[in-house]
Amino acid sequence: MKPARSEPQSISDPKPPIAAAGGVVYRWKAPGQLEILLIRKQHGFWSLPKGRIKRGESERDAAAREVAEETGLSGEVEALIHRVRYTVRKKGRVRPKQVAYYLVRAGPGTPRPGTAEGIRVVRWFPIRAALRRIRRARLRTVVRAARALLEGAQEPSRTASNLDPVE
Repeated sequence: MKPARSEPQSISDPKPPIAAAGGVVYRWKAPGQLEILLIRKQHGFWSLPKGRIKRGESERDAAAREVAEETGLSGEVEALIHRVRYTVRKKGRVRPKQVAYYLVRAGPGTPRPGTAEGIRVVRWFPIRAALRRIRRARLRTVVRAARALLEGAQEPSRTASNLDPVE
């Protein structure tokens, strides 16, 4: 669904923003080779996994659930990267939406599109290639912030147990 182009939400607006959470799923494919996982819906753009937070669910739990539902992968939810706020049109009405994006270190396994979620393609990309494919500026901002956090951290030691299989 395309975001509505509207004025910033008024402070007096009685409706709270739609709360959502998502993740920048990453892995170290080889020493120094950082990759992130992108999703694409049918006829959609490359994006990051995200979705609404369910009642009683924390942002971190929602991010983990959405990543699993949309990509078939589990992982460790790490640092909050960025909060994105924008408006969407739902049922003919403009609503504010806020998405909290977290780093998610991919666990073992092969990503699979969550077809029940409308996902058609799931694919690993080096960050530079991912940034070229992501069309929405707000998502490129999230990925750049994730890259800054990850480049500042030490790459985990490479052992036979944490090497990702070559696809």
